[in-house]
Amino acid sequence: MFSLVAVSAELAEQLVAIETGGDDAVHQARTRVRRLRSILGVYRRAFEKDDAKRLRRRLRALGTRLGVVRDLEVLAEALDGLAADPGLDTPTMDAVIAFAADARSAHAAAVTRLLSELSGRSDRRLVADTVSFAAAPPLTSRGADHPRKTARKGLRRAARRVTAPADASLEAKHTTRKAARRLRYAAESVADLFGRYAVRLAAAAEALQDALGDHRDLVLLAAHLRQKAEDADLSPAAAAGVERLASACEERADERLAGLDDLVAGVTDAL
Repeated sequence: MFSLVAVSAELAEQLVAIETGGDDAVHQARTRVRRLRSILGVYRRAFEKDDAKRLRRRLRALGTRLGVVRDLEVLAEALDGLAADPGLDTPTMDAVIAFAADARSAHAAAVTRLLSELSGRSDRRLVADTVSFAAAPPLTSRGADHPRKTARKGLRRAARRVTAPADASLEAKHTTRKAARRLRYAAESVADLFGRYAVRLAAAAEALQDALGDHRDLVLLAAHLRQKAEDADLSPAAAAGVERLASACEERADERLAGLDDLVAGVTDAL
């Protein structure tokens, strides 16, 4: 139901892939955690409250740990991308290369911690419990007798939470992004049930999620560059070059918000 079996199996596979050094495994595992939590949250009235809430809480803790590793991975890749620009002057390139090396080192340390945790009993038990839950979900009478109606209402509630950011803060935009991501994953999980309706809704939510995600990544990258420049003993030339890179990141971030209101409206229109 709601793709729970498939997603829980994929999570188990990706966690094994992390332990064996699989490419992009952390990202994929984190995505599966988010999918499961979105399904359990959006369609919460289909499941027995306590069981679903307990599993969501445990999955959230795992997702947080995966997120630490993934965020460092994204940062290192972004810095490597900046350092590869042949137009950079030597002092700036040297500074960014050093920043990237620090990020890769932090990422490697985070991976080591994660691997130690994943080998423990707690995480292995979580995987087993998630797979068992998916195989025989504890449904309410509403979920068992009226799955289509319950799913439709859940999607509508989730869509109503996708509103334009209440203010200009990064946190407000992040709240909108999370709501869009939650709706996307929930809609994708019922594509077999609702067909084009779910596909359109998921696509609209994904477009909004991507724009806000790119914006956030660039803003955080700019902040990271400035913080590293402040902490490091850079030459005036390198400091000026890093500031130019940070400003360029912020300009690109602003570009990603072009048409934001239309993207939000697209979610409503897809309903």
